Amino acid sequence: MSKHLHRLAPALLLVFGLAAMYGAYQLGLGELQAPGSGLWPFIVASLMALTALLLLFIDDPDDYEQWNRNALRIAGGLLSLAAFIVLFETIGFVIPAFLMLLLWLRLFAKEPWRWAVPLAVGGALVFYLLFDVALAVPFPDGILFAGTGR
Repeated sequence: MSKHLHRLAPALLLVFGLAAMYGAYQLGLGELQAPGSGLWPFIVASLMALTALLLLFIDDPDDYEQWNRNALRIAGGLLSLAAFIVLFETIGFVIPAFLMLLLWLRLFAKEPWRWAVPLAVGGALVFYLLFDVALAVPFPDGILFAGTGR
């Protein structure tokens, strides 16, 4: 294993941060008194790029854990987030939220079924009520609320 492999993640984050800075700049930065839509994304991307640049030079390779089977759990979590996003856009919020919570409670938290199912149902409903009803965040209608005119 290369002794510089630990620099791969900061290098990728630096490239991603620079690309995000460019995208935010394209949105328009505006001024502090009249900020454009790209100002805050530009600031966040700049901080990310700066942090990644620092990590390229001052990061200690001894701080990293070895890749093992547990690292696959992280990849599984990221893949499940990607699946949630796709399902959220196509079938709405409640069903993907339930499935995501159920998956995370069973596989990652190792909760028994008797706890995982009610917690997933309750969690999906609480998140729905909090964001869609209380905060009025517009969610796609999805299959549960199709044709209701909400």
